Amino acid sequence: MDGGLFVLLLLSGLFWSSSALSRPYFYINTPMSWPDAQRYCRERFTDLATVDNMDDVNRLVNIIDAGYSGSVWIGLMKGTQKQWSWSNGENTTSQYYNWASGQPDADGDCVVINSGFWHDMSCSNNRYFVCYKSDGYVFVKSDRNWTDARSHCRQYYTDLATIHSSVENKQITTQILTGTSFWLGLFLDSWGWSDQWDLSFRHWAAGQPSQTSGSNCVGMTRTESGRWSQYSCDVQQPFICYGGDSALSRPYFYINTAMSWPDAQSYCRERFTDLATVDNMDDVNRLVNITDAGYSGSVWIGLKKRTQTRWSWSNGENKNYYKWGSLQPNGDGVCAAIYYELWHDASCDLNLYFVCYEKSGYILVQSSKTWSDAQSYCRQYHTDLATIHSSEENDQINQILLLSNYIWIGLFLDSWGWSDQWDLSFRHWAAGQPSQASGSNCVGMTRTNSGRWSQYSCGLQQPFICYGDDIRKQIVRLKVTCKGKCALNDPSLQAAILNKISEKLKNMMLESESNIRWRKGGDGEVFHQENNHIVNLDRFLGLMNRAASSETEQQVNHLRVQDPVTPLK
Repeated sequence: MDGGLFVLLLLSGLFWSSSALSRPYFYINTPMSWPDAQRYCRERFTDLATVDNMDDVNRLVNIIDAGYSGSVWIGLMKGTQKQWSWSNGENTTSQYYNWASGQPDADGDCVVINSGFWHDMSCSNNRYFVCYKSDGYVFVKSDRNWTDARSHCRQYYTDLATIHSSVENKQITTQILTGTSFWLGLFLDSWGWSDQWDLSFRHWAAGQPSQTSGSNCVGMTRTESGRWSQYSCDVQQPFICYGGDSALSRPYFYINTAMSWPDAQSYCRERFTDLATVDNMDDVNRLVNITDAGYSGSVWIGLKKRTQTRWSWSNGENKNYYKWGSLQPNGDGVCAAIYYELWHDASCDLNLYFVCYEKSGYILVQSSKTWSDAQSYCRQYHTDLATIHSSEENDQINQILLLSNYIWIGLFLDSWGWSDQWDLSFRHWAAGQPSQASGSNCVGMTRTNSGRWSQYSCGLQQPFICYGDDIRKQIVRLKVTCKGKCALNDPSLQAAILNKISEKLKNMMLESESNIRWRKGGDGEVFHQENNHIVNLDRFLGLMNRAASSETEQQVNHLRVQDPVTPLK
């Protein structure tokens, strides 16, 4: 017989934290170069403007003086490395790929899908394309280049298609004629945000970015719907800063339960935001202070070894400017020294003079130390080892150097990354760390050694530290119906329903399915029979989306929906 069924669904951490999405912007109507604008924003706010979506673009357009028709600096700058990114801004780290054999083969910086497999291709080619919106994918059989296809998708739908799994890849493949190529939203990106924010939303003007030499900084114009172009970083123009709540104020929580690193990560992601990410010595001190005073062992933080390395700065900044000598780096070591204005990689164990920095400028320390000891000295007495952003700063250091000596600077080759994909590279290793120990790929902190870090086997059981308290938990009462004999307490069917809801939530740009789960009653069951009631899933998900605003959050906690049913397909 027909029967109404009742379920209590716990949506934990469903919505994005508002920290980045609500960042306040400030228009500075004083022409400066990009480096000077960056420095100004970092001293008075947080950084140059970072932009996540079209809503942010429109906010920037609206705060620029209406009478100004030129360009303003934002926080985007060209880097030295490229990475595959999605048009809608999602990070691709640890995500799904389905490259064809031999792909990518450097044919271009954009991606098509053909017979289920992905191929890189020149973005200027004209192809059909796949958009997405809240209820699924849309196939547009109109030949366009990748940029025009993206503009069409953003105007009429949401964006070019993003694919998270083999299931989604199959959904697209089954609707495409074999041998026909369609643009996806994946592209090879070589630009990065000043604050190291790792989303890759871009809003380039037609013909941008180009390969213009030296035009490595990005400005936005209000007269062209806020589109972006690249300029020489020395151009003097107004700029936009952002400030307010940032990751620097993230709250930490000490969990005195021994777990492996992967289990600790899962625990933190379910109940908070993630395992602890650390940006500076203030954060280190906060971690030390919340760890039980009587505990002398190690606690997990969110750092883990990755497969790729990159040159990073000791103070946590990502790289922008380089001044390598001829044939450098050549593999001599993973730390960098300056010699006659040029940079060289060298073994970190060498004893060299070094350059620190503080607010007033650079300081040459004529005391021979290893790179790690030099770093500790600079952090204790100044700010950190020298960071160099431009040729002007490189020249400033060169003027105080002893030209016959190699001198340490703050650059090092890093192979570690944060669990939450935060892109800053602040590190606080113990002496002799990190080592090359096989399998010791996860990082713990000890409170008895000034909060220094060491690497351990990820299976080691120990306490850990989480961060974040902004994730909202929603308990939503959902009534569904079925025809005939119902078996909704079958775990496989429950998983199928969650997958369907998760798919729709992803299309609405909400968190992944790992943050939603069924809540069982006292009898261990999820579903309980009730009077006939039915639910419209699309309306339910729409209300959940609006629950991201504080005005509707409490309404969702008491949701009762009785619209015609939308079958789960």
